[in-house]
Amino acid sequence: MVWTVPSLLDELAADPDNVTRKYRAVFAQGRGVAWAKDDTYNARHAIPVTDLRQWVKENLAG
Repeated sequence: MVWTVPSLLDELAADPDNVTRKYRAVFAQGRGVAWAKDDTYNARHAIPVTDLRQWVKENLAG
């Protein structure tokens, strides 16, 4: 099944508090979300994290 942006926006309009529908509508439009890494909880507390590329390398590369 392929969801079009207009259909996702219609679904979101019908249920504006649905987090899953918000996520789908935002990312389908190619906008995504971003924030400064230095402002994150993990950065402020020196909690190590990994990005997708590193996770794949460590967990899927064989």
